[in-house]
Amino acid sequence: MRGMFLPLPVEVKKACEILARHGKQAYVVGGAIRDLLVGGSPQDWDLATDARPREVEQIFSGAGYKTVPTGIKFGTVTVFFGELPVEITTFRQEDDYSDFRRPARVHFVKELVADLARRDFTVNALAYDPELFLLHDPFGGVKDLLKGEIRGVGAPEERFCEDPLRMMRGIRLAAELGFKIEEKTRHAIFRNAELIEKVSAERIRDELNRTLLSWHFLQGMELLKETGLLFLIIPELKEGWLFAQYHPSHRYTVLEHTFEALRYTPSSIKVRLAVLLHDVAKPRCFSRGEDGRGHFYGHNHLGAIMAERILRRLRYEKRLIRSITTLIREHMLNLSMGSAGMRKLIVRVGRELIPELLVVRLADFLAHSTLIIEQDLDDFERFRERLDAIIKEETAFRVKDLAVDGIDVQRILNCRPGPVVGRTLKLLWNEILVDPRKNNRSYLLARIRELAGKIKGTS
Repeated sequence: MRGMFLPLPVEVKKACEILARHGKQAYVVGGAIRDLLVGGSPQDWDLATDARPREVEQIFSGAGYKTVPTGIKFGTVTVFFGELPVEITTFRQEDDYSDFRRPARVHFVKELVADLARRDFTVNALAYDPELFLLHDPFGGVKDLLKGEIRGVGAPEERFCEDPLRMMRGIRLAAELGFKIEEKTRHAIFRNAELIEKVSAERIRDELNRTLLSWHFLQGMELLKETGLLFLIIPELKEGWLFAQYHPSHRYTVLEHTFEALRYTPSSIKVRLAVLLHDVAKPRCFSRGEDGRGHFYGHNHLGAIMAERILRRLRYEKRLIRSITTLIREHMLNLSMGSAGMRKLIVRVGRELIPELLVVRLADFLAHSTLIIEQDLDDFERFRERLDAIIKEETAFRVKDLAVDGIDVQRILNCRPGPVVGRTLKLLWNEILVDPRKNNRSYLLARIRELAGKIKGTS
């Protein structure tokens, strides 16, 4: 496709010019070209060339640029143009993906088309020559961009057997671009979905994150579900797939409710993972009352335990896991709780996590029946206002915020460190939660003396 101008960074054009001066072919390839064609802003830049890796190192080192052999075995050298890294890879063919990720053998070739034939999807099998303003598209990637389709290069099953993560990557691309998966490619994902179990947890996690943060993330999650990949990644979610809730406040099955709740979430991996897993334990906690209605007592507590196992399995970071499990455990907010209950909630959750807890609860709430939403939405807003006011006005939430401490208790009660001290401080703390104005040293010292007989009598 001649006469096409694509806006490339000066550094990328410079890299192509340097290779051309040394008699080498140079093309900008992959996702950057795809993103430029759909009006996006590429973050990564890749070049393909007929120059061998050692030649690339020599050419650019000789021109004064820093080079790093980031994948020399596979033909890749990273060249740094100031702060911008450009990955330059020799034309190659690959075979024998014994580990379902990397080829056991790489053959360097001289032809661009042979190199593009190993790419995963047609929209990524594009190459642009900035010297001639020439776009190479041997597999119909531009046509697929115009049609809004993700289609595998050649036989998609072969591409997925080479690296099963490509199945998730195709769905993630569809979620980022708002595309559909071409029918033959979609069927190949369905038939080969179980190969995803050959992929490391870290790589699966990263693609799941990118899908959840995509512009059309719900479409991506639906595709993961429909192809069966979601239930292989998180099999616990399959338990809620067709699980009816048997309650007038719910119009969806458990998993349908989860997906509907996701609709109301902001672009936050913490919040979206919490909502994705907030009802994961419902099928295991199900019971029916005498009136036939379904109940899920304790599903938030068991759900937090199950979510921790799932997230650990997918190698999520410990701090993120703690936050997500807290959001799941606490998402069943009692909108009628008083000030003391709210202060205890703030202690359990932490002030910094309260806004995200409210987001999770609201998303969950909006995925209920229309009648429940109409009845309780005002109550939720009042609850949020009261909670915000307490956070802004109050300071004493934790036992260590008391105006007295364990040493004061030991001195007045003439006791050693132990359960008596802990019970005394807990009683004082409960009083402060009801009325924070009592958190002054004189009052609390007097209360310790008043409680002396009661505390020692129960020790």
